[in-house]
Amino acid sequence: MGAALFYFLLVDASNLFLGYIAGLTLPIEGTSNLAQLTWSSSFPRVLLVPVLLVLGGLAVGLLVWKVAPEVAGHGTDATIRAFHHEAGKVRLRVPLLKTVASVITLGTGGSGGREGPTSQIGGGFGSLWADLVHLGDRDRRIALAAGMGAGIGAIFRAPLGGAVYAAEILYTGDFEPEVFVPGIIASVVAYSVYSTIFGFHTLFAAPAALAGYEFDPARLPLYAALGVVCGAVGILFTWMYHRADAWFNVGRWHPVLRPAIGAGLAGAIFLGAYLLLPQQGHFAALSSLSVGYGFVQAAMLGQLASGTFTMTIVSLLLAAVAIRMLMTSFVVGSGGSAGLFGTSVVVGAFLGTALGGTFHALFPGLVPLTVVAVFSIVGMMSFFGGISKAPLGVLIMVVEMAGSYTILPAAMLAIWVAYVVTGRNHIYTEQLPSRIQSPAHREEYRNYFLSELPVGEVARHNSEPVPPRMTAREAVDLAVLHGRSVLSVEEEGKWLGGVRLKELLEVPAERRDDIRVAELARPVELRLPSNLSAYEALRRMEQADSHVAAVVSVETPQRVLGLVTRRGLRAPPLDVAEPAGD
Repeated sequence: MGAALFYFLLVDASNLFLGYIAGLTLPIEGTSNLAQLTWSSSFPRVLLVPVLLVLGGLAVGLLVWKVAPEVAGHGTDATIRAFHHEAGKVRLRVPLLKTVASVITLGTGGSGGREGPTSQIGGGFGSLWADLVHLGDRDRRIALAAGMGAGIGAIFRAPLGGAVYAAEILYTGDFEPEVFVPGIIASVVAYSVYSTIFGFHTLFAAPAALAGYEFDPARLPLYAALGVVCGAVGILFTWMYHRADAWFNVGRWHPVLRPAIGAGLAGAIFLGAYLLLPQQGHFAALSSLSVGYGFVQAAMLGQLASGTFTMTIVSLLLAAVAIRMLMTSFVVGSGGSAGLFGTSVVVGAFLGTALGGTFHALFPGLVPLTVVAVFSIVGMMSFFGGISKAPLGVLIMVVEMAGSYTILPAAMLAIWVAYVVTGRNHIYTEQLPSRIQSPAHREEYRNYFLSELPVGEVARHNSEPVPPRMTAREAVDLAVLHGRSVLSVEEEGKWLGGVRLKELLEVPAERRDDIRVAELARPVELRLPSNLSAYEALRRMEQADSHVAAVVSVETPQRVLGLVTRRGLRAPPLDVAEPAGD
């Protein structure tokens, strides 16, 4: 329902601002009716576009400054951050205000996509639902991710891809397996609700020639080349967006003005491109406004090139790529509320069309005109698959969005080549490398590590004995240097007890050279066998409300191997010992 409301409001806002006020006619996606795939603009009304962009930026800036800072930007990073660092918690106002802010940004022509706002809206509803039924932090995180995938699956009409995307987008090289099952269920329900309202069809209308498309292994090197190009341009887009984001963040502009300044710069780029390019190339400027999926549909159906690919058409397609990336970087980087997926789809589709058209001109027998549409479809997902580090979810999405499995081998190759080419470059800064780095799994991994680690190894590593004649000053220096809160006092194999750093610090500074640790050593009541796991040792210490325990030898219970503390067990050094087993 959230995705449906967002889409409904976005269509009305676009018709009002871009259509009625600015006098633009833009193509729409999901249709093969050529009458709906035309575009037009009228001068001088087109000059109002930069004005609308600035006004939209001011409105969003006011929302961000006065009500909810979380609605700024593309939204996906905010959702990922909530999963990793905020126990999946999202304020009630966020999904509602994100809807309003994104409708304003995209409806007034701001360059961006629908996926970021939709993922934050769906994730926010998931978090709120978890709180409503009193779920814990773990389940709230799962509900957040499932809601994110459900929103994506609904608005892109790709239920399986949305669910996989939600489990994959949280990391650059890992998955969140707990999200898969609830994510799939939520995504299917969301897709069913959304499509019941707007129709059960694919996001893009597949070209008629795609039905007869046959896979040809001879084209694989060309698809690999497309993956290389998408990966390289993806690195450029990532750099442009992050530089713009950093530039606006370090600037001294007032928060209300920041999105308006970014929108104003984008408006200047649009107007310059519109006035400088010939009428044939106006699509390069117009496709940079709002979501731009209608122009992707036109590219898939061959409307941009009118059946012929000349150097002029290829150049205009590349110009459209540059214009779109610049405008999105300024609009979203300054705090405008729009996603990055949409721009990636447009840029990738144009790159695929340009490269496919070039291959058609060079190798007409290998790449007939009907196959150029396949390059468009594969390109739009290869570009995003590389920079999002979510290649599997994107791979499934491309099949669902295009409604054809025949392009799967080509998409597999191009997407994964782009993934490799981009390397460590990724568009979402809140992604973590793997689950072990996520605070969401810190307790889980710590408990697993402790359950595999004998407490005797911790005692030997953390409590090298000190002689009883050591002065209190030397003991303080040793404890502070090695970060120990308690020292084990031993002489010639005989254990004398333990001395706490707190007790050492209580000794007056002028007397620390005269006091020996033997005078401060105290017996430790709780004793634990050395073969006990560190996890079980921590559990017993918590039950006994003891902050320190003596670890004794299994063979000789009278022999104390060392001391362990609850604080030390909660954060054991990773080089203590190798985990037991394979």
